[in-house]
Amino acid sequence: MNAYMRYIMERADSSFLYDKYQNQSIAAHLMRTFEAPGDPVTAEKRRAFCDAFEAINGTHGVNLTRHNYPALHGTLQTAATQCTDNLDDALLLPAFDQAVSINRSQDDHSHGLGTLELKFRYYVDLNKHYVYFYDLINSRRFAMHRWTFLQKGTMGINRKDIDKLFTGRTVISSIYMDDITQENVMSFLTPVYLAGTLKGIVMVDVNQDNLKNIFYTQDRPLVWRYLNVTLKDMDSGKEIIINQSKNNLFQYVNYSHDIPGGLRVSLSLDLTYFLVSSWKALAFYLLATALLLNMVRMHFRLYRNVTRENISDAMTGLYNRKILTPVLEQRLQRLVNTGTPVTFVAIDCDRLKLINDTQGHQEGDRIITLLAKAIKTSIRKSDYAIRLGGDEFCIILVDYAADLAIHLPERIIRNLQIIAPDKTVHFSARIYNMQPNDTINDAYQASDAQLYLNKQQKQHRSS
Repeated sequence: MNAYMRYIMERADSSFLYDKYQNQSIAAHLMRTFEAPGDPVTAEKRRAFCDAFEAINGTHGVNLTRHNYPALHGTLQTAATQCTDNLDDALLLPAFDQAVSINRSQDDHSHGLGTLELKFRYYVDLNKHYVYFYDLINSRRFAMHRWTFLQKGTMGINRKDIDKLFTGRTVISSIYMDDITQENVMSFLTPVYLAGTLKGIVMVDVNQDNLKNIFYTQDRPLVWRYLNVTLKDMDSGKEIIINQSKNNLFQYVNYSHDIPGGLRVSLSLDLTYFLVSSWKALAFYLLATALLLNMVRMHFRLYRNVTRENISDAMTGLYNRKILTPVLEQRLQRLVNTGTPVTFVAIDCDRLKLINDTQGHQEGDRIITLLAKAIKTSIRKSDYAIRLGGDEFCIILVDYAADLAIHLPERIIRNLQIIAPDKTVHFSARIYNMQPNDTINDAYQASDAQLYLNKQQKQHRSS
């Protein structure tokens, strides 16, 4: 049963890792928005913002208690008393809304990692002293005034955790009491830089309900009934009780695991579970656990190996060619040999050279980035989205039904319309099912050859 406890913790670690990735993705999008030259503020936009600017109990901002400024999804609170003081930043905050919305709209595809529920996200600007919550909050109940918490270590967050923000990494805070809910939470904090200096922090709070979703044993609901799960801050002694056993006869299995930020997760299973479950069920669970743990170990072994290399494309965030290792090739060949379908999808952006020549390489890069985002939101976490270089992409779908795979380009088109409704991105795509004895290069070349014929047919029809 200790092996299953480790499996629960490994799944939770995967969820925390994905939360960090989402926070970094949102922060990166916000940094690009702040650094890009903005359009001049029109009188109409200034008037709309200033008309919505209000003050309640000494707190200034927009959408303080109701949605009176439609351009923003959530509540903006600021220390500024004049509407024009933070106007430039306020008009850029829809980029934060867009990044959060895209992350929330992704499908979980039944992985059950507890990563995609609606967590409380917000951005704190340390330079201009404002906070923007993605969701509406009641500013009569909570108002942000602790703008110097970075220097003074207030707001219940450990100073040493805040200091780590200057390294540019996402960190996990200590456990502290949230001023809005009055409940113990922890937070992921990701820095936002402007011109090389710290401007603000993108934060996401993880509360008891979020942790329950992360740790919930979906494959074994009976285990959850008799499982105690506690998250404890080893420095302050504060706790978040995630789940409590329905009975406390005797804690038969105990397991603990330390996570960054000085936090410890403790899991214990009550003896009642073994009394309630039959020996046949126990034997089945042990076998299933062994298989699941083997899959998890294989996954994390591969993950650790490829992480040591630079496997991410800097511009799009997708995998690059370095993911196409002999280890991956052997894994795909084993899957094909056991009857698991492996599908290669070759994608090529149409007319990119014309866009680069007529509108500039910056617009061409934007087209590539938009297509990459649409691809990422259209596939599962278990699939591989790879930018091979230039405008060439490759998607590897594992255990994906053939009748669903042929509709993947349509899903990419729909996601493009959501991500960039004002931009038309054309691409060509062709699919090839990997055969026994195929190498990765064989499978890609086959899909690419079909793609080449498709592009020639398009050019012939257009001429």
